[in-house]
Amino acid sequence: MKGTFLRVAALAAACTMLMPAAGCGDKKKGSSSSSGLTISDADMPFGAKMTEHLVEDGYEITTYVDYRYITDEESKKIAEYIAAISRKDGALMEKALYPAGLAYVMNAAGSATSAEYAEYLHNSLLEVTEGEFEFDYIQAEEYADENTVDFSKYDDIVLKADPDAEITDRKKIGLDVLFNGGRGSIHYRMGGYIYIYLYTINGTPYVLS
Repeated sequence: MKGTFLRVAALAAACTMLMPAAGCGDKKKGSSSSSGLTISDADMPFGAKMTEHLVEDGYEITTYVDYRYITDEESKKIAEYIAAISRKDGALMEKALYPAGLAYVMNAAGSATSAEYAEYLHNSLLEVTEGEFEFDYIQAEEYADENTVDFSKYDDIVLKADPDAEITDRKKIGLDVLFNGGRGSIHYRMGGYIYIYLYTINGTPYVLS
């Protein structure tokens, strides 16, 4: 996939610059060269430390994320959101999204309930997937934080609903999602990723999208 290729290329470039005398892919934790130079986890690009995790909570879906940037709790929220779309499940949608954010997007979509909104998102993808689908694998392909993204729109949604809300983290994630046993890819079919905003509010991660 395009995002995976770019990450591999970036890592290869880092190895070429910093480790001319040693290989890069066969080391664990921070590869080192004969000259003593190392590449630490912090110096590696997003996607260099990906881990796979099967989420089972009334549904099954696998996440593949870089644990340095996306926590286990955040990964679970991503899984809930994607599973909610896949299953047209309003209860999962309510678990994944921040309440004020859910109310905002429901209103924009003209949905009276969270189940209607989940079905709305599901149906909006039917043309892309060329028929009914079940999501089963989520790969985080892109990551951006406050250094490169303007989060003011989503800040306003949160703070209008709860002026005392404490926002401690914001990030934008680009997801490729595989469906029907890996036979289809949203990125391949759509030519782009599903983008979500992950916020930590009052100590709890939520999707805002």
